[in-house]
Amino acid sequence: MNHISRAVLILLSFVLASCAGTPQNVADQATTITMESKETQPHSVEQPIKPIAIDTLYDLLVGDVALGRNQFDIALDNYSRQARLTADHEVIVLAYRIAEHVRNQSVLMEMALLWVDQSPNDSEAHRAALAAYLTQGDAQAALTHGSWLYQNHDDLDSLLLVMTADFDSPAQIDRLIDSVKILPFSNEKYPYIDLLTAVLQQKNGRLEQSELDVRQFLGLVPDDQRGLLLLSQLLHQQDRSAESIQLLSDALKRHPTNSKLRLQYARFLATNAPSKAIAQFEILRTDNPKDQEVNFLLGLMQLSAGNVKAAENLFKQASVKPSLRSDAQYHLGAISEKKGDLAAAMSHYTQVRFGRNYIAAASRLSALLAQHRSMSQAQQYLQRMRSNQPTLAVTLFQVESNLLLNAQKPSQALVVLSSGLDDFPNDPQLLYARSMVAEQQDDFALAEQDLRAILAQDQNNATVLNALGYTMILHTERREEAFELIAKAYQLEPKDPSIIDSMGWALFKLGKAEQALDYLKQAFAIMPDPEIAAHLGEVHWTLDNRQAASTVWQQGLQSTPDHKGIINTMLRLRVPEVIEQ
Repeated sequence: MNHISRAVLILLSFVLASCAGTPQNVADQATTITMESKETQPHSVEQPIKPIAIDTLYDLLVGDVALGRNQFDIALDNYSRQARLTADHEVIVLAYRIAEHVRNQSVLMEMALLWVDQSPNDSEAHRAALAAYLTQGDAQAALTHGSWLYQNHDDLDSLLLVMTADFDSPAQIDRLIDSVKILPFSNEKYPYIDLLTAVLQQKNGRLEQSELDVRQFLGLVPDDQRGLLLLSQLLHQQDRSAESIQLLSDALKRHPTNSKLRLQYARFLATNAPSKAIAQFEILRTDNPKDQEVNFLLGLMQLSAGNVKAAENLFKQASVKPSLRSDAQYHLGAISEKKGDLAAAMSHYTQVRFGRNYIAAASRLSALLAQHRSMSQAQQYLQRMRSNQPTLAVTLFQVESNLLLNAQKPSQALVVLSSGLDDFPNDPQLLYARSMVAEQQDDFALAEQDLRAILAQDQNNATVLNALGYTMILHTERREEAFELIAKAYQLEPKDPSIIDSMGWALFKLGKAEQALDYLKQAFAIMPDPEIAAHLGEVHWTLDNRQAASTVWQQGLQSTPDHKGIINTMLRLRVPEVIEQ
């Protein structure tokens, strides 16, 4: 414990007493207080304690009390001020940790640099500075500290962390590559420059150059795990999966106990050789049965293979790890739901509190509540979720809307989306969702209003341009205006089959059936959707291509036998085979 930290503890009662006794004289007292350690600690070894300014002591005491009360902003203000004034190591570190906790980036950076300045040979100080610079997106400055850590402490991981940072542009990565190439490494460390540049080239999308760099590195350090993993990734990214798998297989023959190589090998096998992947995951699990990441991944493989019981047991084990719990509980919920154990399913879904499956779990749980209890309970649950997860509130409004739509309650869905827009005015997702519901209820005025509100924010949104143009054709006679909107969408996304379909349908409505046919054929070739089949069949029928029309309609009905769009089109056109049925 340093001088200031010891003194804070020793002087606490003294200062409180003196402040209470003569508060009016504090400003006139001497600015320092010295304690005689023999009198206060008669049984301890005498150690000199440097004088501490009364202002410093007061700030530290206030900061300590604030910290105990979780008043982090007050604590940070006091500790950072004294860190600047005293350059005391422990005060600096504490101020840094508080700044890190409250995400105060400016103080975090200031304390990190003060820490390095006060303790230039402290590896933790350099790691703190590296992290602070990366938080601010300054990889060049972070490189200085990463290089120091590698040269002085063989900490390659910290240096690689700089390479994997977020960059604003390819040019920024290129500048970092240039800086890496001139790092003053010793001969034994110099080959790692190729590994570092390979990581950066991969990040810049230059996979071939990255591969050249990592192969040059492996030529000098042939069995380096990082290099082998990177090369396997690069081969996989270049659709050379067989080479990637062979590379890892050969490496495992030389290093059969290397779990990271085997894990990569198992993951790459999962797509093309699932049974072999399961075998590799089983080896990993045998070596370390408490590796919950392996248990989770093996659970996914077993579930995909139809081995539900094995998957269930693995997900239960993986669930003990906090970072995997939510995903594991989601899959346990899905398994229970499929087995018909709805109480267990709902219990599992309730435990999905974050992560990639959070919305899916909320959607399934609300659906089960609506089906087996009541719609009001389902809606109350989603409302609670919005309060608990405000950053996901927009999506949860849509989940509630979809729940009501599935229950054939579009007017209530419209109310929910409108409520969401009261909380999040002009949110594009909610505006688009409400426009689709409004269109289904033949409220084109509201649909147009919402779609145009999105376009006011993003005039080149091809999806919205297409949606507005298409609904305009369905509900109005403004066909020329609709075509202009769809044509703009087509210019932005010429390969989107839904937009190509809209182009064809707009041309058909403008009386240009021959031109329409080309677009609709193209759209149907890309995506044989029943809605497109309905349009293409009608254009064929209008052009007297009766057999072609019937063929297209039958193709659409094969995938969706009761598709209303196709059936209503055939009835409207009085197709004989439908009338006879």
